Amino acid sequence: MTAEQPRPAADRPPSILQSPEKLKSLGAILACVMVMGMGLGLTIPLLALLLNDLQVPTSLFGLNTAMPALAGIAVIPFVPAMTHRLGVRNLIILCLVVSVFCLFLFRIYLNIWFWFPVRFVFGASLGILFVVSEFWVNSLAPELERGRILGLYTTAMSAGFAVGPVILALVGTQGWPPFLILMALMSLATIPVMLGSRMSPTLEKSSRVDLFKYLKLAPTAMLAAGVFGALETGVFNFMPIYGVRNGISESAAAICLTAVALGNMLLQYPIGMLADRFDRHLVLFGCALVGFFGVVTLPALIATAELTGGHPVFLYLSLFFWGGTLTGLYTVGLTLLGQRFQGSALISANAAYIILYEIGALTGPPLSGISMDIWNPHGLVVGMSVICLAYVGLVLYRHGNSLSLAVSNR
Repeated sequence: MTAEQPRPAADRPPSILQSPEKLKSLGAILACVMVMGMGLGLTIPLLALLLNDLQVPTSLFGLNTAMPALAGIAVIPFVPAMTHRLGVRNLIILCLVVSVFCLFLFRIYLNIWFWFPVRFVFGASLGILFVVSEFWVNSLAPELERGRILGLYTTAMSAGFAVGPVILALVGTQGWPPFLILMALMSLATIPVMLGSRMSPTLEKSSRVDLFKYLKLAPTAMLAAGVFGALETGVFNFMPIYGVRNGISESAAAICLTAVALGNMLLQYPIGMLADRFDRHLVLFGCALVGFFGVVTLPALIATAELTGGHPVFLYLSLFFWGGTLTGLYTVGLTLLGQRFQGSALISANAAYIILYEIGALTGPPLSGISMDIWNPHGLVVGMSVICLAYVGLVLYRHGNSLSLAVSNR
């Protein structure tokens, strides 16, 4: 496939910006995914700090933090049937209400054992919300604007995730304030969902989530989610440790994560524009290749801290683009799903996509930790670069001919 040629204006489907109802629908989706991002961005550090205050053993702490991913893997296969029975709007509102109730339970009873089932239910609710909202936005997006609309979607998700810790920094971890703020925001998100649900998709029939079927049909698109999940969780958990062990300060290591988060948030729409203009597998390949070179240059870039007064400025810039292109894997993979599937097949593919992300999120941190134990600290770089390189190889193997054709026609 070559870069898309501009169509005559009369032949183009109407832009989503020309339809007030579609704009309402898009606003509802963006509000929903933003509060989901806030839910993750606020509860992950909040619950971790509260567990630390309770002096919970680290082994139990690790098991508890795994509950959302395990819940997603267990519950998400049933999302197409739930969507068929309840409808998109009702299922989203139900999950938002359940999430608010879980936040209330977290605060009312500060006990690690009680938090296991609550965190499982909370993670399941957020997982269902992700699948249904992605199904909705992919169904809504016109093909010529799909990359940009999905770019807005992942931007809203990343922005919510970034805002969560900011709220926590402003109100602190003690008492009800952080819980009440998030409960209020999740409750308010039901309003745009109700107002914008007229254009929400309907499922005429349910379908089974066959992970291996969709891996076989669209391996590069599907595995983009697993690669992203493994690398994202690995870098957010271990990048500060890697930086400190390489001689940079804790504050500089914290700024590294900020740079990644900013890239996640600010580069998705430009990447979506590229996905609408060029062969989407070529864009996916570019994101993976930038991801690989971003990882292998980490040691050299950290060494520049001595040249810039203790803060590795070039490392920050690299991580900004690395974080954005890493999230671009997820954005473009999701765009390819919408290009390939429709209706019940799309929501089933979306469910499988999220399951692969959860599998990546579960396996990424342990593999990163083991790699660092084997070769301290550069095992992190080796582990992440191997994942990136394997994915680059997969894209080349599956789409090498079309990539060469797309490049030669430029």
